[in-house]
Amino acid sequence: MMEIETIIFDLGGVLYNINHSLTRQAILSLSSKPTPIDFSLTTQNEVFNLYESGRISSKEFRKELRSLFSISATDNEIDTAWNSMLLGLFPESVSIIQELKSRYRIALLSNINDIHFRAIEEECMPLFLELHDCFLSYTIGLRKPQPEIYNYVLNTMNIKPETTLFIDDAPQNINSAQNIGIHTLHITANTPLMSVPYLIQKKSFHNL
Repeated sequence: MMEIETIIFDLGGVLYNINHSLTRQAILSLSSKPTPIDFSLTTQNEVFNLYESGRISSKEFRKELRSLFSISATDNEIDTAWNSMLLGLFPESVSIIQELKSRYRIALLSNINDIHFRAIEEECMPLFLELHDCFLSYTIGLRKPQPEIYNYVLNTMNIKPETTLFIDDAPQNINSAQNIGIHTLHITANTPLMSVPYLIQKKSFHNL
């Protein structure tokens, strides 16, 4: 196996603590006719896909939520509900990136949207400043697990999949990256962020 030269991290669920159910509950609390909301780690309503890939604006996103889920709330109330899932940077995130960046090129690849990014930008600035590269789905018009987004990152960074490690918490994103030849490390309850430096050192990740 060729040596890893680049590590690409996901943000939410890996470096930043999120809880999808809190946003589902908050949106439902605004609804006059509670409708099931598909919004989780593995699947979500198309409106969330459109927003994360930058294909609709924040204004259009709020309008769609009002229509889909019978909401008559203000923009601020919708934004507050939408941001309920954002729980903060994991305490070890910055130190782990600092530890790894002396040996590897470090990038971030996140499925994120304008409202969420604005909510976390200030808090996450110490993390962002440690990165060599940062890719946000809503600014590049693609989102994971589309294979095109991985190819976009590889081409933009001028790196090879066989020397790249991708770290994510969503199985569909891990599988998609593997399919184009990128090594992967799946973050789970049994494989937390704190274990990443050790696992990389021992090459205990999915080797292709």
